Amino acid sequence: MFVRAPRIAACLTAAVSLIALQGAPALAFDPSGNEVADTFLTLLDSEEGTVESYGAVDTSGDTITISDIVITNESHEDSRVTIASTVLTDGAVQNNGRLKLSSLALQDLELEADDGGMSLASLSVTGLLLPSAEEMASDTPPVGPGYSTFEASTIHIRDEDGKVADIAQISSSIDSMDGDLPTSGRFAVTGAVIDVTQLEAEETKPLRDLGYETLSLDLSGSATWDPEAATLDVPDLRIDAKEAASLSLSLLLGDVTRDVVAQLNNNTDKPEEAMALLQNVTVAKATIRLEDSSLTGRILDHEAGKAGVERPQFVAGLTGALPLMLGILQNEDLQRQVASAVTQFLTAPGSLELTAAPAGPVPLSQVMGTAMLAPQMIPQILSVGIAANQ
Repeated sequence: MFVRAPRIAACLTAAVSLIALQGAPALAFDPSGNEVADTFLTLLDSEEGTVESYGAVDTSGDTITISDIVITNESHEDSRVTIASTVLTDGAVQNNGRLKLSSLALQDLELEADDGGMSLASLSVTGLLLPSAEEMASDTPPVGPGYSTFEASTIHIRDEDGKVADIAQISSSIDSMDGDLPTSGRFAVTGAVIDVTQLEAEETKPLRDLGYETLSLDLSGSATWDPEAATLDVPDLRIDAKEAASLSLSLLLGDVTRDVVAQLNNNTDKPEEAMALLQNVTVAKATIRLEDSSLTGRILDHEAGKAGVERPQFVAGLTGALPLMLGILQNEDLQRQVASAVTQFLTAPGSLELTAAPAGPVPLSQVMGTAMLAPQMIPQILSVGIAANQ
């Protein structure tokens, strides 16, 4: 979907998405005479970001190749984006000024700034529809699917002191549509490696205390919206931290109508109105699952060391205090279930799964109202259950 993002100097993803820069009526570059290429370059040219130069525009059949694009920033002289090769395939400028491409491919993109930068080896997008420069410059840019598939590979992110993170690949796709609205899609971030030692000391001290110098992450998720049944199914939204833990979420929502989705798209920058639209959306079921891969053991060992005791003694103290701490639930059956599951998990960390399976769909307005007025009732209205090491 078209998103109005920050300017080039402030946002690395502006360079990745290529649709984040605001259009300006005055062009800084010399037009090439190729309508598709010039329309694309105009979109890259913003009120502060400027297409300073490009090498050549070559045409072969339906393929246009632009070499050596250079984008600078007027307010940040040290900010600069270079793109070695940009390939536009089967391009057409529509009557409304939008640019339609069957595919866009970039090679060797580099963003440099005084506070760091980013590089990526390649980026490819298929089924791309870019807004006109006028639409991007407006206060209400168009909302709608802008692509079919997106893939970026070999990404390096750095700050002024050096490398912060590497990402092997980012991919996403819109798999099906209902008119102008996507009904299913997926995304994945694979091979993300964060250098803990390069981040702010205060933010990363807990990780360093647990023995982490780098953190390797994979993220993935998918969703399917059925406009006829008005359901939104998120089967598996997952964050997997290697040698730490993985966290997954599955969710089924009801009363997600076309009207709700359309209005949410139109209120992306108005959170209060968006929350009001969600009042009648219902929760049918939900599951949160934590699978340990050493993180829990590291935390227990660290805290036990601070307390000056052995880990089994520390765990016994924690589990022994559970009945008193769980009294706030005011539900004896659930208290016993939670105490049993948490004790099993802390004694032998494996997995911990929390489920919500109400007898009937529960409106989010009821969940939020209960959370404010009587939070101890949340487990009852959602029929919450918990299990360990299963």
